[in-house]
Amino acid sequence: MWNKLTVRQAQEIDKLRRKVSKEYTEADVDTELLAIIKNVPVSVIDSMKWVDFVEARKELVFLENEPKGKPVKYIKIGKRAYRMVYDIRQMPFARYIEGKTFAQDFVVNLHKIAATMVMPQRKTWFRWVDDKYDAAKHEIYANDMQQAPYEAIYASTVFFCNLFKNWIIASKDFMINELANKGMTKEEAEKQVNDLCKYLDGITPQSK
Repeated sequence: MWNKLTVRQAQEIDKLRRKVSKEYTEADVDTELLAIIKNVPVSVIDSMKWVDFVEARKELVFLENEPKGKPVKYIKIGKRAYRMVYDIRQMPFARYIEGKTFAQDFVVNLHKIAATMVMPQRKTWFRWVDDKYDAAKHEIYANDMQQAPYEAIYASTVFFCNLFKNWIIASKDFMINELANKGMTKEEAEKQVNDLCKYLDGITPQSK
């Protein structure tokens, strides 16, 4: 079932499952979960016969399994397409630092992280080719990523972040010097880089 969900649906599920309330019964949670995965209003689930609701709840067993999927090369959303960039060296330096903020809450910011690692495409007569990455359009890219298949984006982003973390560790001195050249003190730069490593260490495949 993970492979049938968009990033947005997976984020809604994550948000709902974090919800803690004494008045929020298991049936209430399952009702909203079913509404999310079936992409229908809660009222539709509420209108189901009890026997049908009990049967439908069996579909939620997939939530106990780890999302599958493999990193992908391209993502197409409607009429737009993106190439996933896994070569850290191709990314502008400013986009490294975005990872620190977004990685503090991986699932919530999954679409934003994905939007920092894509290259917009434009269509020619024969194929899709790289277009210019416009930082001012990051929100547009992120919104597109929310409509993308969850497993593809999840697997691609986890893979990228692991590469990112290893590159940051291997390039720590370079990163500190770059930040210092941009006006930070050495202490501030070291903290920035160490924070990046710390937050990225928390990015591991979700088990439930």
